[in-house]
Amino acid sequence: MLHQDGRACRLKLAGRLSGPWVGETENVWRSALRSGEEVEVDVTEVTAVDSAGCELLAAMHHAGARLVAKGVWMTTLIREITNEQPATGTKRQRLKKNVPHGEDSQNPERH
Repeated sequence: MLHQDGRACRLKLAGRLSGPWVGETENVWRSALRSGEEVEVDVTEVTAVDSAGCELLAAMHHAGARLVAKGVWMTTLIREITNEQPATGTKRQRLKKNVPHGEDSQNPERH
């Protein structure tokens, strides 16, 4: 769904951003770009994204669109796409994410 208010275009997505829906979403997004207004893409109701959907979200971000998400999964996906660091958690918690599951970060030889 595309909403325009004269200053910005808001593209609200819901359900799956995969398969043929990626192309449809891209068409709507490109038409919003032609308006010259700021574009905001609301993915708060998106339940699944395939690789083509991820590529489209990345293209939207690189073109200046603001991606809006909620929930752990979608927020994490958007952070990966935009290369943003989490706003919460200590540096240790963020670094710990890079340790493979089951390995002790204090003693890497222990399995």
